[in-house]
Amino acid sequence: MSANDSTVPVKTAVILLNMGGPQNKDEVHPYLKELFQDRELLKLPFQKILGNFIAWRRTPKIQERYAEIGQYSPTLKLMEKQAEQISKKLDEVHPESAPHACVSGFRYSSPRTGEMIKNFENAERIVLFSQYPQHSCSTSGSSLCDAYRWLDKNKGGKHNGKISVIDQWWDREDYTELWAFLIKRKFEEMKKAHGLQDEEIRIIYSAHSLPESYCLEKGDKYNEEITGSYENIEKVLKKEGLKHEGALAWQSKVGPQRTKWLTPGTPTVIAETTQKAILMVPIAFTTDHIETLDEIDIEFRGYAEEVVDHFARVDCFNLEEKFIDLCVRLVIKHMEEKYNSSIRPCCVNCEGKDCSAMRQFFGSKPVHQTA
Repeated sequence: MSANDSTVPVKTAVILLNMGGPQNKDEVHPYLKELFQDRELLKLPFQKILGNFIAWRRTPKIQERYAEIGQYSPTLKLMEKQAEQISKKLDEVHPESAPHACVSGFRYSSPRTGEMIKNFENAERIVLFSQYPQHSCSTSGSSLCDAYRWLDKNKGGKHNGKISVIDQWWDREDYTELWAFLIKRKFEEMKKAHGLQDEEIRIIYSAHSLPESYCLEKGDKYNEEITGSYENIEKVLKKEGLKHEGALAWQSKVGPQRTKWLTPGTPTVIAETTQKAILMVPIAFTTDHIETLDEIDIEFRGYAEEVVDHFARVDCFNLEEKFIDLCVRLVIKHMEEKYNSSIRPCCVNCEGKDCSAMRQFFGSKPVHQTA
């Protein structure tokens, strides 16, 4: 069932949480304005004023980047198709919680998470399903706090006790195996196309960066979860016989450049490559957007062409059937665990105004995710 069918009574509604993205030129500035005014994502002095100024300054550049890839954000269309397939499969394999509806709920663009919650207020259950496998205050935390604020503003309405959260699923075995499957497929394609040996291909895992202080001082565990994902995937690939060098890097420094960010940066790791080829893995992303289609496919490819003969990127999960199956398993597991929310605890030195209240509202009971 799609967003267009949201007036049809459903038993279980699943809302896929993501940042979203601008759908046309006019949406770029409002999108960036909200992004830079989000204190869970980035803390700035005089946030509203400075955030709006940064958005205004960056709008032309971002519009140019979308022009480079020949389209605006594909996230909405891709996630609509993901949602359609997830709800269809849930109806088939778990009829006791049917009929299901699955839709997107975006943080900075339409459709908004609050709007989707309202659309399904008559459903028996509403599941907020974070599409960020690794939890960060700036992604999962921001989306969940945004949902909490909408619910709190609307006094919970008909939603009390029936909304739950799926969060932090990076350490599941099937998540690791999905990445290993996609990497190995592209790895073998590169070898065959260019006559390469395993040792001649360097696999670079690139994740969205954060200011170093977020992790080392505030206590956001995002960097540890990304590192854990990288290590898990590499272990599977080596077990399956790939003989290559793997490296973890950080991209997309969104914010003041004077800030010290997680290192090493992806351009630095690319420049240090001594192999004949680079295979990039967008390890923190499930669905294509500007950071894969422009930053990796165009910008990083340009850097790579100066140091290697061949460059390729592993596909995001997008509409891969194994990803749809993974999402369905996660939702069913959540149902079998009686809809217990398990949001990662607040950072040791939490700075967010709503982080604790959000977790309390959703009745979060942190547990270690397993397959």
